[in-house]
Amino acid sequence: MNTNNSGIEIRLPDLGEIDEVRVVQWLVEIGATLAEDDDLLEVETEKTTFVVPAPIAGQLSEIVAAEGSMVKQGGVLGRIRQHA
Repeated sequence: MNTNNSGIEIRLPDLGEIDEVRVVQWLVEIGATLAEDDDLLEVETEKTTFVVPAPIAGQLSEIVAAEGSMVKQGGVLGRIRQHA
C-alpha cells in the first residue's frame, strides 16, 4: 500500500488470470468511516461480480476509479485516510 496526502491507496487485488475489471458501484461515499474488511465497491469481470473490501480501517478520502471505468490488475481504486 502506498501513502500520499490523501491516504493509503486501495488497489485492485490480485485476481489471478484476470487483467482488467469494470467498476460497477461504490457502496460507500467519500467521508464514510470504514472498518477493515467493510464492503467498498463492486467490480465485474466477464464472468462474475465481486466485492472489494476495505484493506484497513479509516475514512474513504478519495474515489479514483469512477463507476463504469475499467481498472487493470493492481490499479488504484481509491484512498483511505487512517484515523489518528
